[in-house]
Amino acid sequence: MQLLAGPSIRVRPRAGMLTREVLAPGAFVLSILISNFALADLPNVKLFDLLVFVAGYSLGMRRGLVVAASGMLLYEIGNPWGPAQAPLLLTKIGAEMVYAVAGAVFARFSLISPMRLGPSRTSVGFVVAALVTTVAYDLATNLYTAYFWAGLAGGTEYIRWIGVTLFGPGALLFMVLHVGSNVVLFPTFAPLFIKGAEQVQRSFRLKP
Repeated sequence: MQLLAGPSIRVRPRAGMLTREVLAPGAFVLSILISNFALADLPNVKLFDLLVFVAGYSLGMRRGLVVAASGMLLYEIGNPWGPAQAPLLLTKIGAEMVYAVAGAVFARFSLISPMRLGPSRTSVGFVVAALVTTVAYDLATNLYTAYFWAGLAGGTEYIRWIGVTLFGPGALLFMVLHVGSNVVLFPTFAPLFIKGAEQVQRSFRLKP
């Protein structure tokens, strides 16, 4: 049976810690950067959120948070659309961490039944997770944008600017693209990515 399952690699304690704490999160961050730049011409359609969610699921919340923060920080340095200013960057990092938390929480509940590829109740869970986390992300970043724009206008008409950042034609378009793409990407690719991460962990005999 061991031959059929494929050989596993024994990892010494120190090497295992290095892999868990540095190499595994680094692999996720590298995947985020490569995919983000590859999809740079498609605004708000990215694998970023999905990869952070899978990192939280596969590596645990703490490492997932590291992936979220590191991925956002490094991407913004070379963002082809222009880097975010410090306050917005911190807002985006905090909002992105929601995906890592959701992934870790989802992992606890998915232990009840095996992860399956294809349509299932788990797929519905991925859709709900994508919808809730992406709406939360967009609300957080849009609310900051409203506050920032109100400051530039030299006024305190925050309600007016919140309406613009949430319900303006451009804002609605970007939100629909972001939410819609994640609702499709999460159930389609999350099981595949999670299965791959689990296989790597079994091969190296690693645990989150």
